[in-house]
Amino acid sequence: MRSQPLPGEASRRRAEEQFKTTMKVNSETKANTPSRQAEAAKTARLRALRLAKEAADKDTANRGAAAAKARRSEPRRRRSKTSGLNPRTQVRLGSESFKTVAV
Repeated sequence: MRSQPLPGEASRRRAEEQFKTTMKVNSETKANTPSRQAEAAKTARLRALRLAKEAADKDTANRGAAAAKARRSEPRRRRSKTSGLNPRTQVRLGSESFKTVAV
């Protein structure tokens, strides 16, 4: 085993650490430029608008589906020819005519 690193390894390790530090500083600097910040703000605003629109569209679709389901689930009523009249007080005159009589 080696007790001390080779001279080339120490200089290489030092160069790699310096390179990592430089890259980190550069990436932080690029991220904080005004144009990057403006672009990030614009993207966030557009994303919020898109999500709000999608939520509104989904809500509208759900309401429409619920209304359609409610219409389908209502019992269907057949309209009789005598709708609204008391059958006890009606006398049939012809095929579709009725006369109301006092009981």
